[in-house]
Amino acid sequence: MCGFAGIASASVNEKIDKRIVHKMSELLYHRGPDDSGFYFDPGIGIGHRRLSIIDVSGGNQPLSNEDRSVWVSFNGEIYNFQELKNRLISLGHQFKTNCDTEVIVHSYEEWGLESFSFFNGMFAFALWDCNKRRLLLVRDRLGVKPLYWAKLNNKLLFSSEVKSILAVPGFEKRMSLSALSSYLTFRQAVWDLSFFKGVNKVLPGHYLIFQGGDLQIKKYYELPVNDGSEDLGEQYYLDLVTDLLRKSIKRRMISDVPLGAFLSGGLDSSILVALMSELNREKVQTFSIGYEEDDYNEEDFARQVSNHCSTDHHQLTLKNEDYVNTWTRLIRQKDAPLSIPHEVALYQLSLDLKNHVTVVLSGEGADELFGGYGRVQRSPMDWKKISLLRKILTPRLSRFLASKLPNDSFLSQLGCEDHLSHFFKVYNWVPFEEKWGLFSKDTLDALDHDSRTIRIFEEIFSKTNHIDPYDRILHVFEKIHLSCLLDRLDMMSMAASVEARVPFVDDHELVEAVIKIPFHYKMRWKSNFHKLLATYYSSFKASEWLDTNKYILRNIGLSLLPKGIATRKKLGFPTPLDAWLRNGLKDYAKEILLDDVSLSRGIFSKVGIVNLLESNQKIPYDFYGKKIWMLLNIELMAREFFDN
Repeated sequence: MCGFAGIASASVNEKIDKRIVHKMSELLYHRGPDDSGFYFDPGIGIGHRRLSIIDVSGGNQPLSNEDRSVWVSFNGEIYNFQELKNRLISLGHQFKTNCDTEVIVHSYEEWGLESFSFFNGMFAFALWDCNKRRLLLVRDRLGVKPLYWAKLNNKLLFSSEVKSILAVPGFEKRMSLSALSSYLTFRQAVWDLSFFKGVNKVLPGHYLIFQGGDLQIKKYYELPVNDGSEDLGEQYYLDLVTDLLRKSIKRRMISDVPLGAFLSGGLDSSILVALMSELNREKVQTFSIGYEEDDYNEEDFARQVSNHCSTDHHQLTLKNEDYVNTWTRLIRQKDAPLSIPHEVALYQLSLDLKNHVTVVLSGEGADELFGGYGRVQRSPMDWKKISLLRKILTPRLSRFLASKLPNDSFLSQLGCEDHLSHFFKVYNWVPFEEKWGLFSKDTLDALDHDSRTIRIFEEIFSKTNHIDPYDRILHVFEKIHLSCLLDRLDMMSMAASVEARVPFVDDHELVEAVIKIPFHYKMRWKSNFHKLLATYYSSFKASEWLDTNKYILRNIGLSLLPKGIATRKKLGFPTPLDAWLRNGLKDYAKEILLDDVSLSRGIFSKVGIVNLLESNQKIPYDFYGKKIWMLLNIELMAREFFDN
């Protein structure tokens, strides 16, 4: 696990300022404290920071092929590198290290741009082809590893983190209003956005070519959809997923440094730990964190799993003052607002486990693949009922009824005109209409009512119009929601110089197999009676009451774990925000959000902010607290990056 940054010029003869590249690299020290390296040639400069995981004594980067015509700086892990290495040796290639990085340069020599599709793992890398004077920026299929780029005059700037790009002289720091608005609704800057205007992500499954000043973005991988494949039966899928998951975990336990696992006591991390314990002769080291408030602490569940699997368990309790003291620092570290309140806890836990291990496995991604967010992923049930009612009712009557009915009733969604508008109604943190009421007129005009973000979702929905609505929603979660979780995991773990691996989603063979599983094996009604009863309720109320989410995964869990763990409801890393609001956080929010500095930015309307702070919304799962928390994140970020 590493970090890299650099500059490429449109002029192949231009010398890159080494001092700037050194500075860009220094800002990534946390991603690779073990070693550093640089490569300079006319037209290119690359800096690398290394966290040594495989071939600790060798594999320093940037790394080249035999004749030094191809150079690479790599962040991630290629888990099938040994198989590829053996194949390349048989084709005449000579290796000088035992690390996975070298496989990239030889694969590129042998197969060119097609080589990226051969890699199984999580990766982002910069590859310089000396002969063609061409830079390639490549990102893994699902976007586990981050990679950013920006143009400045005739140069391309690139880095594992935005901070390196911001440090380049002449690059103007400006907040992206589209990203900010996207964040309030979806917790992240969706698609290729960052929170800084002009800084973009390389999208998952894509690569960028920069040559002679010309920039091209191309796709090498498209996440598949479930197109209604033949149902092969429950036992077949149980055996298939168990086998593929076990293989994925085994590969991700390859390490030359100590390794452990996050253990929340939830289903996903518990299955992960159970299979790791089966595969490992020594005790697996596991790590969990909770809050002082008992209602937000999963320690007992984590302990149950630890005892069952005989792990060496470490438990950390996060105090409220530790949270507040770390919050702003992490915004600076992440170059972005925090996406969920639990990020602070994740960082603190990563700091603690760094005393014991360097690599940690995480259960991230299982909810997106197997159907763990029932309140939204069940929502096509609501849309079907609404579609039928809208054929009977007039549009005017539909809108009237929707405005008068409680938000937790599916009938409140009667105003939705199509599946996409219905999805936006049920999948949000701050609903579009409420968010637009917070913004100033100038911000609304600049955003054009989120037209850019909405177009992204329109394109996804258009391309999936032919598949089952339930699978369509899962696909959206895999394309959009997952990237938010993977980004926070990478940033918080790497801030502590820890490599986090995600066996559920960084193995594309497993991902593709799970996608093809029929939906009723992911979410299943408890009985036909429960299915009938769901007719009268919204997906928000019916989920995990009338159905079983992650059905296949829970059945795998029943064979590996105590029943109480395999069948328990998802808690979802809650944070006691509402309790904190009652104990001073709300006063802090008023002080920050309504002072002259904040209001002078002109992003938000004072009236809109006041109305939200005084509304005392009563919504479950801390949604009201999260809205205020997100606004605080935006202002704290602005102060960190634009007022200093």
